[in-house]
Amino acid sequence: MEQQSLEGHPSPRAKRKDRLLRLASLLLALLVACSGCTFFFAAGLVARGELTANVLGTDLRLWAIREKTGTGLGFDRSYGTQEGDRVCQHHAVTILLWKPSLSIDNLAYDDCS
Repeated sequence: MEQQSLEGHPSPRAKRKDRLLRLASLLLALLVACSGCTFFFAAGLVARGELTANVLGTDLRLWAIREKTGTGLGFDRSYGTQEGDRVCQHHAVTILLWKPSLSIDNLAYDDCS
């Protein structure tokens, strides 16, 4: 049984232990949920070769790179902008290659019509 103070309230040590147990339970639940999501993302990526989504006006694209020059993932975030009278699509691309060696490349460009 946990120690209690004279007024019948749990001691600060018992409260701290209870908070740590709740935090550990929450972190374990998040770990299980994230590993499940990772599995489904990986399965979708392998089956289709790319995943796309539109979140709050931003187009997201994740694709697998399987070339002779390297193996990895590409991630593109794009959204519409306006420069004067021209409408543009701004792209921010991250390329992560792990084969033949680990490399991360970032590039940004505007595609204007």
